[in-house]
Amino acid sequence: MKKRSTTVFIQCIASLFALVLLAPTPFAAELTAAEIMKQVDDRYTGDTSYSDAVLTLIDNKDRQRVRNLAMYGQTKDDVEKAVIFFTTPADVKGTAYMSFDWEDENKEDDTWLYLPALQKIKRIASTDESGSFMGSDFSYTDINGTDYPDFTYTMEKESDMVDGHDCWVIISTPKNEDVIDKTGYTQTKSWVRKDILIVVKGIINVKRGKRVKYFSASELEQIDGVWTAKKLQMITTRNNKKEHASVLVVNNTRYNQGVDEEIFTTQAMQRGL
Repeated sequence: MKKRSTTVFIQCIASLFALVLLAPTPFAAELTAAEIMKQVDDRYTGDTSYSDAVLTLIDNKDRQRVRNLAMYGQTKDDVEKAVIFFTTPADVKGTAYMSFDWEDENKEDDTWLYLPALQKIKRIASTDESGSFMGSDFSYTDINGTDYPDFTYTMEKESDMVDGHDCWVIISTPKNEDVIDKTGYTQTKSWVRKDILIVVKGIINVKRGKRVKYFSASELEQIDGVWTAKKLQMITTRNNKKEHASVLVVNNTRYNQGVDEEIFTTQAMQRGL
C-alpha cells in the first residue's frame, strides 16, 4: 500500500497542515530509524479535517505578503483527499489546489491547480513536485508529502533536545536519482519528538542551487484528540544567507466533523468558496 510520508512539511498538508501522529509505543526506544519514520508515516490524521490558515511570505529584506487559506481534508476508502482555497488578498483570491493520494502504489497521485486569472485548471505532474507552492518556501513535495519506501533512514543521534523535548535525529536519503528529481531534495535531517512522534525540526538539502531549507513546527496542541502543529515555518538559504521564508499559522482546526464530498471536485475549485 502506498503511503505518503510526513517527514518534513506536509507533515503539514497531508492532513491540511495538521501534524498528526500515532501515539508512541512502549518500546519506542528500541526502534530503528526506519521503524520510527514508518510510525510517523502511519500517523492518524482524522477521517475529515478543516482549518483556516494564514500564510506569510517574507523576502530577504523582511518585506511581507500575507495570504489567507481555507483547507479541507478527507480520508476515505483508498484515497486521501485535500483541497486548499486562497481567500485573500484579491490577487490570489479564488486560487485553489487539490490533491488525491491513492493507496494503490500502481496508481499515480493526482494534483490540480486552479488559477482564476486564466480560468483554467492545471494538472501538476506527479513526477516533478519540486516547484514552489504559490511562491512560498514550501514545495509541492512539502505539500503532498513523500513516499516512505523511496528513502533510506539512518539514525544520526539517539537523543537531542528541541525546546525542552527529547528527539531522535534521523537522516532520510533518496534511494535513486529519480526520487531526487521528483522531490528536489538530496537529503533531509529530521528531529522527531519521542513522546508524540512529531517531526518538529528539519534541515533539507535542495538539489537546485545547492540551497538549504530549515523547517520548524511549533505551538503543538491536541485538537479533538489529535496532535496538531499550529505554526509551521520554512526558511530557504543559500551560502548561509536567508533568501526567503514562509510562516504558516493554522487556526480553527476541526477533525471528524464531516466534510461535503462535493468540495473535492474540480467544479468546486472553479466555483470557489
